Amino acid sequence: MNISSAFAIFILLTLGSCLQKSILITRHGARSPKVYTEIDSTYYWTIQPEDLTEIGLQQHVNLGQSKNGLSIIDINGNCIYENLEIQASTTQRVIMSTIGFLKGLCPNNFQEIIKRYFNEYYAKYSTNIEAWNQIMSSDFQNPLELELHYFERPNDFMFHGHKKSICPAIKDLKKKIESSEYFKSKEEEFKNRPEFDEVFDIIKAAYPSKSFKKKSITLSDIQDIFDDYQSNHAQGFLFPNPSQSAIQYMQEVVRFLRYYEDNCDSLEHFAQLTEPFKWIISQLYSTTPLSWYSGHDTNQVAILSAISDFQPIIPFASQLEIIVKNEIVMVYYNRQQIQTKFCTDGYFCTREQTVNYLMQFIHPNLNSLCGLEIII
Repeated sequence: MNISSAFAIFILLTLGSCLQKSILITRHGARSPKVYTEIDSTYYWTIQPEDLTEIGLQQHVNLGQSKNGLSIIDINGNCIYENLEIQASTTQRVIMSTIGFLKGLCPNNFQEIIKRYFNEYYAKYSTNIEAWNQIMSSDFQNPLELELHYFERPNDFMFHGHKKSICPAIKDLKKKIESSEYFKSKEEEFKNRPEFDEVFDIIKAAYPSKSFKKKSITLSDIQDIFDDYQSNHAQGFLFPNPSQSAIQYMQEVVRFLRYYEDNCDSLEHFAQLTEPFKWIISQLYSTTPLSWYSGHDTNQVAILSAISDFQPIIPFASQLEIIVKNEIVMVYYNRQQIQTKFCTDGYFCTREQTVNYLMQFIHPNLNSLCGLEIII
């Protein structure tokens, strides 16, 4: 037995009886596509683009049920609100997912928990009083009937630091990255592969009234059609229906765009991670049993790009979980432990090592960094 294996066994035995804290980072459930093709709008979808579906809602009910025993229940089986710390995005798909998760997590008193959370968290972001009153008078038995589009969090670096509207400096950086020799060579490499022909045919079939030339197709177009496949496939729709090799090809393109283009520069790291990492650090020292960050795939990608070499395609309702036992920190992705960069071992790092590592991605002045300084 080598030293690292012996250390791992020692750690596991040491932690066996310890109290556990969970910092849970989730992506919303299944949704409609980001960009509707002609096939989508004609045959499949009637809801708004990127809205949560009934399947996506149920995914988060199930996810909540799986977390039901995390020291948050009283002797009567009710959730204790004070034992929860929640940060959630203000998009419809995340708000709906958050409702579903809390229904699964707190089956006995979810109405009370959801309404209290809305009052204490979402109230300040509401922009429509009629929609708000509808929500607050609901029993949340059928959340899909609720109008959840009228919420806006200004300067949202907690969830949307990757957006040019939040961090304008991202715009020029993207142009620089996309005009670089490396990016252009990768784009050419992808478009010269035989799988591109099948994906091109799928794009043409998705827009029967339009004509396309291969040279006009960008990697972002390929990413959009993969998103269309991912969303439609989750609903059981038959189009698009790419071959396995085409799916793997599109996943490679998406992985390149998400982990390289969106996360290769310190500006991107700071803009996307400063606020989430400040929150995570605070929760590493919190006594709250369950700390939950309800967000998007972009959030998980940004975090993983900084803390690990693991680069998955993020499925709907995926979960990235930081487990703290005494002073030891472990990270799991969809229940499988992953190696981090927090310490040399990467699997069992101390709280101090974890915090020291995360601190390097926190910028002291995001407004200045992103070009948002107000000139008086």
